[in-house]
Amino acid sequence: MSTSAPDMTRPSTIWRLNRVSGVCLVLGGIAFIAGGATHPGDSGEGNKVQQLHEMLVQPSWYPSHTLLLLSMGLFAAGIFAISRRDDLGERMARATKVVAGVGVLATVGMTAHLFSALEADSLVAGRPTTVSTLQTWNETIVDTLWALSIVFLAVAGGITRTVGNRITLTLGLVGGLAFALASVTIAFTDRFDPLFPVGSLIGVWAAAAGVMALTRR
Repeated sequence: MSTSAPDMTRPSTIWRLNRVSGVCLVLGGIAFIAGGATHPGDSGEGNKVQQLHEMLVQPSWYPSHTLLLLSMGLFAAGIFAISRRDDLGERMARATKVVAGVGVLATVGMTAHLFSALEADSLVAGRPTTVSTLQTWNETIVDTLWALSIVFLAVAGGITRTVGNRITLTLGLVGGLAFALASVTIAFTDRFDPLFPVGSLIGVWAAAAGVMALTRR
């Protein structure tokens, strides 16, 4: 009788992890879309430091970035839950752990991004400061790396049907690449800023993949 115990408990464990990852991805996706929709904009005038100051002083900064911070944390938690499933192949299990780790880094980065508004007054003169420099590195490196990790997970997970499917793959691929391109160039040019709304497809991908995890048998 003891030899049958692992076979009986394994589906139950996978079911619980699917529920955790599904809830986290659905809520994270919704928070990501809402955070992006309420993100403050700028007039497009002045240099990049002045544009950053213009966004930091707007009342919508804190609500928007609180939602984005929540989404990053939920994504990381949901992807970590996926990595714990023992029905994944060895490579996929290792890859999801790496993506979850990048998610933790992005969550820390978004925390710094959120509270950078406390130092908004230091940017009034329009000259680079520690705050603006931190923002530049945060967005161009951390946000870009996070978006590319989502692209990888959407594609690998869609092909193997471990995270979403081939339909959700397209959502994550397009949304992730758009967000990555907009992030990596934001400190230098406004040309690709219109891609940020397209990046909201990451939230749609997460919500869709989460629903699939919740309904998976």
